[in-house]
Amino acid sequence: MKKIYVLAALMATLLIFGQQVYAFGGPGNGRGVGGDAGGAMMQSKMTTPLVASSDGTAYVASINTSGLTSGSFTSNITAIALSGAKQAIAVNGMVKSLVIGKDTSSMDMLVAVAANPPTINSTTTGSMSTVLNIISLPFNQNATPVSVSLDGMTASEPLFVNGYVYVTTTTMTNNGGTPSKTSNLYIIGSNGSILSQISY
Repeated sequence: MKKIYVLAALMATLLIFGQQVYAFGGPGNGRGVGGDAGGAMMQSKMTTPLVASSDGTAYVASINTSGLTSGSFTSNITAIALSGAKQAIAVNGMVKSLVIGKDTSSMDMLVAVAANPPTINSTTTGSMSTVLNIISLPFNQNATPVSVSLDGMTASEPLFVNGYVYVTTTTMTNNGGTPSKTSNLYIIGSNGSILSQISY
């Protein structure tokens, strides 16, 4: 009987840990990453990231499936104007949230937060990480996003404050059956520089 209780506890721990690893995204705001705190985690896995700028241009993200077989994970961000004209660029990782804000020069910026799944080679498996992509708006197909790699399996939806990007990341680990969590707050400039990284 004791073995059954131990097995049940272990399965529950693994289930909770698995949900933390594969659920990516923070509190929703009605822009495609969940509309309430209770359902944000589930909805963030099911909805398509979508935002719109003040000129009416919509920006939508989708997984670039052509790279999945090679282990190269990228997403396409497509700008769709009111006229129906479209421009698309590729960014690193699997985009889970999009946010529009202004840099310190009041220029419109698009921030795409993405999960970068673990890489696997013949001997080891890497860990999931977070990629933050910064793109000046409006963009064309020749635009080059600024990619910033962050520690963490999951990430919050970013915030723009005074031209800077704020985002938190979280990593769950399970050492010997004891789950633990590491969280970081990042403050990032519009040029991709990490101004501050604070663990909490």
